[in-house]
Amino acid sequence: MTRHPKFKILFALLFVLFSTNLIYAEIVQDNDFNFSLDLPEGYQIDSYTEDGMSYVFSHPNIPVTLVMRIYYDSKYTKSNEVLKMALSKLSASGDVDTFKWSNKNCSISSFSMVLDKEYAGWSVCTPCSVNNAFITLLCYSPKDNFNACQQFIMSSLNSLCIDNNYYFTPGIITTYAYPYEGKKSNKQINSSIDKVDVEASKFAIDLEFSVFSLYAKMPYWKEAWQRYYRLIYRDSYGRIKQFSSEAFKILYPIAKAENPENPDIAYAQYLLTWVQNFDYKRATSSKTSSDFTSIPAVLCGEGNDCDSRSMLVTIMLNSIGIDSIMLISREYSHAIAATNINAPGQTYHLESNNTDYLFGETTAKVTWGMIAGNQTDRTKWIPITLP
Repeated sequence: MTRHPKFKILFALLFVLFSTNLIYAEIVQDNDFNFSLDLPEGYQIDSYTEDGMSYVFSHPNIPVTLVMRIYYDSKYTKSNEVLKMALSKLSASGDVDTFKWSNKNCSISSFSMVLDKEYAGWSVCTPCSVNNAFITLLCYSPKDNFNACQQFIMSSLNSLCIDNNYYFTPGIITTYAYPYEGKKSNKQINSSIDKVDVEASKFAIDLEFSVFSLYAKMPYWKEAWQRYYRLIYRDSYGRIKQFSSEAFKILYPIAKAENPENPDIAYAQYLLTWVQNFDYKRATSSKTSSDFTSIPAVLCGEGNDCDSRSMLVTIMLNSIGIDSIMLISREYSHAIAATNINAPGQTYHLESNNTDYLFGETTAKVTWGMIAGNQTDRTKWIPITLP
C-alpha cells in the first residue's frame, strides 16, 4: 500500500515558536490506518520514506529518536515476528516479550544497537485496526543518556492509540508494566476496580509528570500541561468505566424524576455535590512524583484534590455522552470541571468548537454555573479538551 507522504501524517495544533524554531503540541494522526500518537512537545520529522509507511522523528532538546513504521500485507501475522524483523533491520538486539493490550496480541522489547555510537531504547508492536497491518515504534537515545531519557521514551510509546476506542484505555506501556489481575470489591463504593488499578494509575501519573516537568520553564509549558492531563484522563477513563456505568444506572432515573425537562443538569449536580463532600487530602509530591491523586485511589478513599475531583466528574459525564472538559489555572492554582449543558450560570467559551461550558466548582458547595468572584478572568483558565 503506497500513500503520498504529504497526506499520511496530520499534525493537529501545529505552531511555530519563532524564538526557538520548535514545533510543539503534536498529535500525530494517521487516517488510513486509524492510529494516533499524542507525543511530548517538540518532536520534529527528520525523514520519511516515499511510500509514506515509515517516519523518523527527533527532538531538538532531548537526545531521543522515534522511528515509526507500518507493515501492511507482509508475510508476518504476529506482532512478535514483526518486531523481531524491525529490530533486525537496525541490527538491534533485545528479547521480545508478548502481552495483551485491550485484547490485541502485542509485543515489546528493550533493545540496544550500534549505529554511529551505542544506543538503547524500547520498542513496541501492535496490530492496527486495519486488517493485516502492524505499527512498530522504536524509541531510543545514546546509551550514555538512556537512564535520563527512559521515562521520556516510555511516555512517547505510551501515547499510542490504535483506534478511537483506545483513547479511553490505559496505554500500551502501562498495560505491559501492570497487567490486569482481576476485580476487587471496595467497601466505600458499590462497585469494583481491578486489583492493580491504583498502583498502575500512579505509575502512569508519575511517568507523565516526569515528562511534564521537563517543560516547566519552556515557552510551551501550557501545551505540556494539557498533554499531562490528557494522558492521565485516558488512563483513568477505562479503569472506572464500570463504576461510571453503575452510577448512571442508579442516579439518572432519579435525576429524570426530579427534573424531567433537564435530567442532565440534575445528574451532573448529583456528581458535583458528591465530590464537593469529599474530605480534601492532597497527595505528597516530590521532584519525581506528582501530587495528583489517581482516580482509582479517589474512589478507594485514599485522598483527592481539586484536579482529581474535576477529572472524576468530567470522566463520568463524558462516559454517558455529556460533553465536558477540565479547566486548570496556574494563576489560581486551581482546577474545575466544565460541562456543555443548557442551564443558567457562568460559562467558559471554548473557541476551538464554539461551545459554552458551565463552570463546575468541585471544592466549594455551590451549583453548576457558580464560580468564586476572584476567579472569573477567563484568560487565566486553560482548557483540557478530551477525546
